[in-house]
Amino acid sequence: MFRFHRARTLLICLALSANSAGADEVDPKALAALDRMGAYLRSLQQFRIEADSHTDQVLENGQVVEFSHKARLVARQPDKLQVSLESDGKRRSLFYNGKSFTLYDSRSGYFANQAAPADIGSLLDQLSERYGIELPLADLFRWGPGTAKDVGISSALLIGDETLEGTACTHYAYRQPDIDWQLWVRQGPQPLPCRLVISRRDSAELPRHSVNYHWQLNGAISPKAFEFIPPAGARSVPLQQLEPQGEQP
Repeated sequence: MFRFHRARTLLICLALSANSAGADEVDPKALAALDRMGAYLRSLQQFRIEADSHTDQVLENGQVVEFSHKARLVARQPDKLQVSLESDGKRRSLFYNGKSFTLYDSRSGYFANQAAPADIGSLLDQLSERYGIELPLADLFRWGPGTAKDVGISSALLIGDETLEGTACTHYAYRQPDIDWQLWVRQGPQPLPCRLVISRRDSAELPRHSVNYHWQLNGAISPKAFEFIPPAGARSVPLQQLEPQGEQP
């Protein structure tokens, strides 16, 4: 489910133990929870999310430091999306209206606009494959039937029930190559993710990334939310594509 670009996202391993669980146990209930959550997410026609995240970064001397971010996402299926990431007093945003997308950096005042595919899933693929851009919260759109097998989940555990910020959730733990992750899913008819903790096992410093989700499923969303209006002084710049992966001479 989760893809990482080492240059951008650095995560930590949290050691989990379950007295009754083997090292590579796959609990069908834990896998079923992912399918149930994914099916519910795909059924949503529109939603808003505010997410607080904390990400570890490894310095050149091996010391681990933590950075905090706040992400906001507004989506209307199948072809409207607005995402912003705030950190250190600056905001980076994406606006997608079904025909084009615009990236804007508030600190520099630069923005770039490009033609876009006709749905959110295709947009996420284009951003990743053509420009090397991974949007915050993008994995919420990617979970589908068979994804657990595709990403190589080797362990799936049901940890137990917990209450997070007054919401009854069920806690699960998963393992795939080089990555451990924990997921808390809301109980009841709306199985939304409440919290996510991702841990990297391929780094000696064991960096970690965590996200707490705050959902809003009701309320009208104006079409203007997905349109970018350049503020005064903003400047248009070209968006650089990744270099083709050709053979080395």
